[in-house]
Amino acid sequence: MGQYLLDRKALGEIAIYGGSAILFQFEWRKTSQDVDARVISDGNHGLVIEAVQYAAKRLGLSSSWLSESVAMYARRNEDDSDRVSVGLYPSPVRFGLRVTAAKASYILAMKLKALERTTADDRDYEDAINLGVECGVATVDGLREVFRKFFADDELPFAAELRLRDLAQAIQGRSG
Repeated sequence: MGQYLLDRKALGEIAIYGGSAILFQFEWRKTSQDVDARVISDGNHGLVIEAVQYAAKRLGLSSSWLSESVAMYARRNEDDSDRVSVGLYPSPVRFGLRVTAAKASYILAMKLKALERTTADDRDYEDAINLGVECGVATVDGLREVFRKFFADDELPFAAELRLRDLAQAIQGRSG
């Protein structure tokens, strides 16, 4: 993707979230089924998506390997302080793609929001446990505070609220 954009004298920027953001920052997450991301560069969304499609063809990936559906869990008015730099591609010296990842506390807030739904493997819950350990947040009030920091205008979904006590206990259990 970086070379594709560089060849077209463009700079694309994507922000990654969820499992992919966790993979780049922590050793405890080993896989992700896709890349949850948002194109954050102004004015060239279409060109970045062309680069995504180009990469899919070159690498034999599914055409949906990069999913922008994460936008519904992202914070309104997100800014650079919500993310950390992951890399410049194809190289730090000559690049066409800049990649950032959501910070651990932001991912935790997003995972708390996602707890309104239960998946077969309950990966969001497991990720929330590990992120709580990473962030040093192990109480129900602490979890609510992390959520409010990023989603001050939103209510924690009712189904997620019901899971907070168990989540806090699981984090405490892993924190040792």
